[in-house]
Amino acid sequence: MALTQTQLIAAVAERSELSKAEAKRVLAALDEVVLDELSNAQKVRIGGLVQLSVRVKPATKARKGRNPATGEEITIAAKPASVDVRARPLAKAKEALPSVQKARRRLAVKS
Repeated sequence: MALTQTQLIAAVAERSELSKAEAKRVLAALDEVVLDELSNAQKVRIGGLVQLSVRVKPATKARKGRNPATGEEITIAAKPASVDVRARPLAKAKEALPSVQKARRRLAVKS
């Protein structure tokens, strides 16, 4: 089961010896700072865990394609340019990953 916002706040409060209300305010402030930086198209590094960056996806032209179910030729619509956010795990996050066997066992239990 994924870590909920409430569980995250409780864990941060416990480890940092803050009250839950203070931990909630800290995480809310972190949200604000990260969103402000992303809205200015800046890279944001959150501790040694993840780096968030803004990327512009170029526009695509309309093109021909095939309907896989019928084989009929279709036109795939053009898409305008768009902006998205990319998350790149950093060394600490990569080092914390479990072994393949452990990950498979944990993921199989959840399914």
